[in-house]
Amino acid sequence: MKDAIIEEEGDIIAAPREAEVKPRKRLTVLGVEFVYLYLFGIIFAALGWIAENAAKIATTGTFDCRFHLLPFISPYALVPFALHIALGDPDDLAFFGKKIFKKQRKILSNLICLGLIMAFVFLGELAIGNMWEAVCGVKLWNYSNLPLQVTQYAGLIPTVGYGGGAYLIFRFVYKPLLKALRKLKFSAAKIICCTLGVAIVLDTAYMCLHNVLFNAPPMYWSVKLW
Repeated sequence: MKDAIIEEEGDIIAAPREAEVKPRKRLTVLGVEFVYLYLFGIIFAALGWIAENAAKIATTGTFDCRFHLLPFISPYALVPFALHIALGDPDDLAFFGKKIFKKQRKILSNLICLGLIMAFVFLGELAIGNMWEAVCGVKLWNYSNLPLQVTQYAGLIPTVGYGGGAYLIFRFVYKPLLKALRKLKFSAAKIICCTLGVAIVLDTAYMCLHNVLFNAPPMYWSVKLW
């Protein structure tokens, strides 16, 4: 802004220049705004809730709340962050932004990507399931009725199912959807994250507290379909 000129008792005084307002820097994760990754995480949390209920219906004929008041399972919200940080692009893998291959090798890159995602699913379920049981005395899920299981918390079928599904989303949906989300006005994305995103976190925090206090997860509702 140009300096203003003020007349005061015959003297001409230049008014001080107003401080220029600099835009706040946005928190980014390897070039992508944190808010949009968080928004992507909310979508993944909803997909996780749907996927778990689909598996529950297929195996037991039961449809339930999955121990949450809201139809979101927050650990799934970490998936977009993990994919973005640890893998980058299925066609050209990058670990923390550093490309693994000097020259792009799509087939090998995608095979490694699929293997890493399945390993992440297998080890993640095994670790989280046993941790919950050790700390809270709660068994959140049980794969004992499935073949080729490793304890009740991990097995070949869920690893292939969840891992394969995550890979397909990462391969064909991740980049187009993230691009679409980034077209959403930043302030609108921020509001969604600060309201719905926080509510999802609080819902999960209450689930954890309920486990600690009562040695059982909260079951708000359950419907037996057959």
